Amino acid sequence: MFELNDNIEVKESLFKSSSIYTIDNFYKNPDEIVKFLLEKSPDFHNKNEYPSFNSIYFEDRRHNIKSDEVLKIYDFLSNICKQNIECNHNEIITNFCRFKKHKFNDYKNNYWCPHKDDGYTAIIFLNENDFYSGTNLYEKSNINEDCIDNFPEHYAPWKNKKKFKLINSIEPEYNRMVLFDGFKFLHGMNICNNDYFGENYRMNQVVFFQDPNYLK
Repeated sequence: MFELNDNIEVKESLFKSSSIYTIDNFYKNPDEIVKFLLEKSPDFHNKNEYPSFNSIYFEDRRHNIKSDEVLKIYDFLSNICKQNIECNHNEIITNFCRFKKHKFNDYKNNYWCPHKDDGYTAIIFLNENDFYSGTNLYEKSNINEDCIDNFPEHYAPWKNKKKFKLINSIEPEYNRMVLFDGFKFLHGMNICNNDYFGENYRMNQVVFFQDPNYLK
């Protein structure tokens, strides 16, 4: 099921001296993958975190499914970004998110959870007909200001837009894979409308790599 499409094309673009790689029509059978994931209930992310509003005002869920089918996929992506995979080599990891209609989720004045990862990050977008809710890249609006607080992730995930400068917005498309430097860039999902304020999840598969300088 997790099989690369035939004759895929890797597109590389340079952004602030960093390569961003894009592959459209990434999987040969994306519909089967979405069906497979929807049949398995994802767990709440960091479900033991306290305090947390996860499951109250929003749902931030993850799949962590063991499958040797993804080994070749992860090796393929590792060869592109030249970094070792950080997560388990045979684990399918997803982001499934949706929101309640509540003033807590003020996406007009806030960005969702700008953060950094440990290296390159691959995202495979799995929502059909969504061309807006991709991934944003940010800079701090004031380099002397600490925009990342010490609150638990799911207690205060929304951050005031005035504290961040949006520098790039990666557009989603069904079955598109985007690989960018999540260690260099603050980033987070682009919640910019009400599409996922209901029953539908914003769905993607993620793969994390580790920059050799991360632990230095």
